[in-house]
Amino acid sequence: MAKKIEKDITRLELAEALEAFARDVRNGLVSTDTGEWPVPDNISAKFRLKEKKGRFEAKIRWRWSTIADYTPEARNDFDRWHTSLESAKKQMTAAWKTIEKAVRGGALPEAQTITDLMDSSKAFQQFAEPEWEEPMQEFLDHLENLDRAVKNQQLDVVAHEVRDLRAGMKACHRAFK
Repeated sequence: MAKKIEKDITRLELAEALEAFARDVRNGLVSTDTGEWPVPDNISAKFRLKEKKGRFEAKIRWRWSTIADYTPEARNDFDRWHTSLESAKKQMTAAWKTIEKAVRGGALPEAQTITDLMDSSKAFQQFAEPEWEEPMQEFLDHLENLDRAVKNQQLDVVAHEVRDLRAGMKACHRAFK
């Protein structure tokens, strides 16, 4: 689970929060609401500082795997979740590629392919993180529109929904990657 802080703070409060986190990283142990996690020596990190159109923005992102620090029971739970999630993603990807190929070719996708995408998306939703709930529901709503458009043989609406779905997926993947 994430430890997220979002509020207006003073410059000094920001500095203190960053310094406290830096101390935790330097000491090799960070805390979240799910426990304390050892910090490895090598970390994948990305820093971006920019000023654009009168606004300064900083994005700092880093990550490392915590799987090695799980208890055997927690690791088994993770493996089951990950296998189920990955299976649903593979099924979604296969159906999505078939739908896109049909639309690119100027044809309506098969109704069964849309049903397959809906079913695998609902399975994916079962394993999704809570913060994915809203984008997943929006995705499913667009899938229902796509299904309706295919049943009514409205190729222009189908193409529109495919564009909306593609844009939604890109935004979701950027936000939750």
